[in-house]
Amino acid sequence: MAVVIPFQDIVRARRRAEEHACAERCVEIIELNLRLALEMFDAAPPAERALYARRVRQLGLLLEYAVDVL
Repeated sequence: MAVVIPFQDIVRARRRAEEHACAERCVEIIELNLRLALEMFDAAPPAERALYARRVRQLGLLLEYAVDVL
């Protein structure tokens, strides 16, 4: 016996899988940027630390949002 699967269901499932893979890659990229920002914060002169602290906070919030989307 054959089961008929509507074409739209296949397209929807494939789109969800692609979106999930893209979101996972985005999380990886944000994590890498966050690590870099932390390293730059540690190496920055005191006058520039506020800039990198703000960047670390923003990337942390973005990472939190991206993980929640997954």
